[in-house]
Amino acid sequence: MDRRNDYGYRTTVFQSKHPNGDERSGSNYRRIPWGRRPTPPRDVAILQERANKLVKYLLVKDQTKIPIKRSDMLKDVIQEYDEYFPEIIERASYALEKMFRVNLKEIDKQSSLYILISTQESSAGILGTTKDTPKLGLLMVILSVIFMNGNKASEAVIWEVLRKLGLRPGVRHSLFGEVRKLITDEFVKQKYLEYKRVPNSRPPEYEFFWGLRSYHETSKMKVLKFACKVQKKDPKDWAAQYREAVEMEVQAAAVAVAEAEARAEARAQMGIGEEPRYSLGIFVHTAI
Repeated sequence: MDRRNDYGYRTTVFQSKHPNGDERSGSNYRRIPWGRRPTPPRDVAILQERANKLVKYLLVKDQTKIPIKRSDMLKDVIQEYDEYFPEIIERASYALEKMFRVNLKEIDKQSSLYILISTQESSAGILGTTKDTPKLGLLMVILSVIFMNGNKASEAVIWEVLRKLGLRPGVRHSLFGEVRKLITDEFVKQKYLEYKRVPNSRPPEYEFFWGLRSYHETSKMKVLKFACKVQKKDPKDWAAQYREAVEMEVQAAAVAVAEAEARAEARAQMGIGEEPRYSLGIFVHTAI
């Protein structure tokens, strides 16, 4: 016998519900959107369990260096607890900082994109793994060219520099593979670079800019120092770039302090880090 439930869906009287939230009648499941279900009660143990799963999920997804979408976190991990997303992500962030020395950072609030950033200082503060060292060098070269050319560089200028390093479009490199695909596809998807067509250009011309990830993983001062090291100059030899880099350092420091204070206040209100049963030792066994 059929009847209408509280949400207007036709259901069967003798029905069960699948753990993923689907309604079951016989052998058929009918999905109800998470937003149409009543919000489950706040249970700290369950929220911490979802946070633990989210930590593992983020660490795996971050291996591609492609920013992680909020919508994917909701769909793949948080699910019906979407109302508690701010608390779950703060709990996950706390564990990532304490155990793995990485920060979870939202780099694009409009698109809700997140990345993981190592808190361990490196010479460039970017990419971060030994196997990526060749790519790191190439990326730093491109970022320095962009910065030294007024924060944008035409594709022609980029290739002029890369040709001096023995890199050419269409020619496969032993370390980088197809270089053009690396810088216009992989680095762009990872948000290290932006690659935009010059408006009204005929034939089409393109320019490179710093991507959102680069602003968070490195700084203009580090890139300037990298360029100076290569050219054996002092950063102050480029007065305009040096002033801009210093200003960016000051602004970044102020933003970091404000964000840290806001996060500490939010965590205090949520009680994150206070429950002894969610110590790091327990987390190692439940999440890793």
